[in-house]
Amino acid sequence: MDTGPSRARLADIASHAEVSEATVSRVLNGKPGVAEATRQAVLISLDVLGYDRPSRLRRKSAGLVGLIVPGAAQPHLPGVRSGH
Repeated sequence: MDTGPSRARLADIASHAEVSEATVSRVLNGKPGVAEATRQAVLISLDVLGYDRPSRLRRKSAGLVGLIVPGAAQPHLPGVRSGH
């Protein structure tokens, strides 16, 4: 059974470009802190190995927002906030 061409993974790209997976991730996400020559090496490796970014990573933002409220699960917190 033929499953088609194998998909290049982040580790494959990093190995081909001789950089860390973190560097590949920074290039893929357009983050600063990567020398231009290194960025070009990663981009070339992406092309050579045929890396296809998942559609959710192609978008600039996934549109998700997280909210962390310390103590929100405490049953007495509403009373403290309302002054009871």
